[in-house]
Amino acid sequence: MKRVVHITSVHTPFDSRILHRECKFLAKSGYEVFFIVPADFSEKIEGNVKILGVQKPGSRFKRPLIWLQIIRKIHKLKPDILHFHDPELLAILPVVRMLSQKKMKIVYDVHEYFIESIKDKFWIPLHLRKITAFFVSYFESFLGKWVDGQVFVTQGQIPYYSHWKTAKIVLHNYPDLNYFKPGYFKPENFKPGSFKPDNFKSENLKPGLRKKKDQDRRFTLVHIGSLYERRGIMTMLKAMRLLIKDGYDVHLVLGGVFESRSFRDGVEDFIRVNKLEANIDILGWIDYTKINEQLAEADAVWLAHYPSLQHSRQSISTKQLEAMLASLPVICSDLPSLTRFVDEAACGISVSPKDPAAHAEAIKKLYNNPGEAGKMGARGRLLILEKYNWQNEVRHLNNFYEALLTGKNQT
Repeated sequence: MKRVVHITSVHTPFDSRILHRECKFLAKSGYEVFFIVPADFSEKIEGNVKILGVQKPGSRFKRPLIWLQIIRKIHKLKPDILHFHDPELLAILPVVRMLSQKKMKIVYDVHEYFIESIKDKFWIPLHLRKITAFFVSYFESFLGKWVDGQVFVTQGQIPYYSHWKTAKIVLHNYPDLNYFKPGYFKPENFKPGSFKPDNFKSENLKPGLRKKKDQDRRFTLVHIGSLYERRGIMTMLKAMRLLIKDGYDVHLVLGGVFESRSFRDGVEDFIRVNKLEANIDILGWIDYTKINEQLAEADAVWLAHYPSLQHSRQSISTKQLEAMLASLPVICSDLPSLTRFVDEAACGISVSPKDPAAHAEAIKKLYNNPGEAGKMGARGRLLILEKYNWQNEVRHLNNFYEALLTGKNQT
């Protein structure tokens, strides 16, 4: 049995991509899988994956303090494949290679447009972001010589690493069909290969697993993910104010972590000043296994992202696809990364990113037309069942690992 060790100094022990998608599926495929991660426990087993906790760093600036703990655990485990998920962990690769007693394969999982994301980091002073991105790009490239393979979340990332002599694979963050069940409407007779958005009429749909009753007209919107200003949180709050002023009974659920204490204070002040407390719930971080419960209670998912360097590139919103799999219509900003799936499935409404009135009007359309909203949700779910799901993706990771271990990968 080949031993695989995944490591992170940034993510949580129950990260949806690392643990629930990659590690668990690798364990099912016959690998011995370990996951080294900052945690408040020393050891735990989840889905045949052994999670090994290291001390939580406390802040992003203290993360290098736990690198020694990670190195020690890697040295003890002696993996066949070391798979890391944070660019900063490139810094430990020379030491890991030096201590390695066998030719382990090292895989770099690139979760985002890393260098581009530096230019959007709120905690880096604006005047330092470009120069920081330049130097980080240089060191990333230099340390990349210790990497054997790279895993990307979208095809658009690969050109940034075309000069790296690594085996490369795209592993999209598509939803796991085992976690997300139909909510509002579901098709009676869906067969693979039958997806055509125009084929779904009201008589072909029946009520799904929604818990809310038809007479309960309070319209619930959900946003699960990072609660950052660039995710359009303030646009949503302003749109909510307009909707309530016009007499609409709407409810917004915000699930996630704020980018800063000051931004959270600003959001809470806006809610209080505009007397929106009864219409907006802030839940904090939601465990991956609990997301489906929130989606089952919602009428639509809301993604009011602002344009940014990161989101102007080819990318995927996993939370959008999870909501589509749960049969929810999508209200989103008209950014290519979001409208791509909405347009393909005809499963929602896209509007200008920073226009609260436009977002409010989109919500009114769904609110006033529940039958059409249900058909949108059904079309979105069918698209995910047919094409964009983790079950279709994971086989690529197994093949990638096998090729790395046998030396069959091409650079």
